[in-house]
Amino acid sequence: MNQHNKQFVWNYWQAMENGGDAHTVSRYLYPDVIWHGFQPLRYLTGAAEVWTQFWQPLLAAMPDLVRRPYLFIGGQFEGGDWVCGTGDFIGTFANDWQVGNITIPASGSSVHFRFGEFCKVADGKIVEIRLIIDLIDLLRQVGIQLLPPNYGRDIWIPGPLSGDGLCFTQQDEYESQKTYALVTEMIFGGLNKYDGKNQASQELERYWQPHMVWHGPVGIGSAYGLAEFKKNAQGPIVRAFPDRIGVGHQARIAEGLFAASTGWPSLGGTHLNLYLDWPPTGEYIGWNIMDFWRREGDKLQENWVMIDLIDAALASGVDLLSRLSVKTSS
Repeated sequence: MNQHNKQFVWNYWQAMENGGDAHTVSRYLYPDVIWHGFQPLRYLTGAAEVWTQFWQPLLAAMPDLVRRPYLFIGGQFEGGDWVCGTGDFIGTFANDWQVGNITIPASGSSVHFRFGEFCKVADGKIVEIRLIIDLIDLLRQVGIQLLPPNYGRDIWIPGPLSGDGLCFTQQDEYESQKTYALVTEMIFGGLNKYDGKNQASQELERYWQPHMVWHGPVGIGSAYGLAEFKKNAQGPIVRAFPDRIGVGHQARIAEGLFAASTGWPSLGGTHLNLYLDWPPTGEYIGWNIMDFWRREGDKLQENWVMIDLIDAALASGVDLLSRLSVKTSS
């Protein structure tokens, strides 16, 4: 079943970049599909809305849009069958993009922006989709800067160093279980062990290779090695949200050496100190996140992270989209 589901979702992805239309969407999506997205396009219901509110405006803005995944896996979580992947959307930004209640001006040039997507499959259709794109990065490419410079490195994020992230064939079940167990222990037994004072309390060395690589969204950036990861990725978050913990997943799966999870929210904590340029609120907030990992040996080597930072900022009382100097519609 997993192989069938992966092929079905892959076919959907390919069809949408090869003349995809409303009929294509209805062929793959359940009529009442639930679509969880990114700010300002947060939630859609039904295949018709997914077409008219997301795909149709996006393809009108970037007619030659292609999806270039570098990680693609499937699996089961709490009785549900999921397929997910991450990579880049690439295309020529030829026309303005109406996304939710904002209009992003076309650059006339090629753009690339990361995506993470989880699809739940049941009864031969996709019944639920969770999608995050790095909209802040796309805006930056058209000259609109919503956040301060990255905490970490600023690069075009690559796929797995091993070059084998597209798991089209059946993977070894023992390896899948090993990866799943490691990721689960790292989240709930490592990251969640932060004592609110010292990052050493997380014992990250137990779970990560010393030369690990971490890739976050624009605003956070990339980190190479545990020292940079602690300084530029984990450090700012745990200082700003000392009680932050992983709070649950709608999906967490593993296949072979790769794993992925998502939660709406996936992380929660009390905003007690400055994060990016967001003043502390003293309020508990949740972040919508997707994580994708690659295991190397007995530890994790690579991690790709998608975060809806626009939504996270809004939860902290900062409306990043109000900084846009572009047309908005009510």
